[in-house]
Amino acid sequence: MKSKITIVLMTFVVFALVVVLGCGKKEEKAPAEKTEAVEEAKETAKPSAKMNDDIYVDIMAHNIYLAYKYNKKYGKKVQTDPEIAKKFLKDFKKDMEKLYKKYGETEDVIENYTEVLTENIEHYTKVMERVNERVKELKKAKEY
Repeated sequence: MKSKITIVLMTFVVFALVVVLGCGKKEEKAPAEKTEAVEEAKETAKPSAKMNDDIYVDIMAHNIYLAYKYNKKYGKKVQTDPEIAKKFLKDFKKDMEKLYKKYGETEDVIENYTEVLTENIEHYTKVMERVNERVKELKKAKEY
């Protein structure tokens, strides 16, 4: 049970890290009409037709594995040195983009699929167990 919680927490930490480090740009405020249209589009966004648990498992496992890989490469300086954090994020994003391209998916699709999965916690937990197993395989194979 503890490992399940660890995997779920790691997933959220990785997403939070990507969001926090990736949002270095200042947002410009859009006119009210455009903002409402964007919000409407987000509400109606659905996972892609080809997204499934198997693709999700592989993408999420790589997400976690890459975080481990680059954390090991850049060390604790990632947390204290903005330049190192930028390098970490650049490398991480580059590898994730390759993976998204491989499956023809986007980060938004993954986020939407996560929302769908979390509606059924029992199923989500089983999927995350598969993610954990895939991470172990990646580490063992040192795929990157």
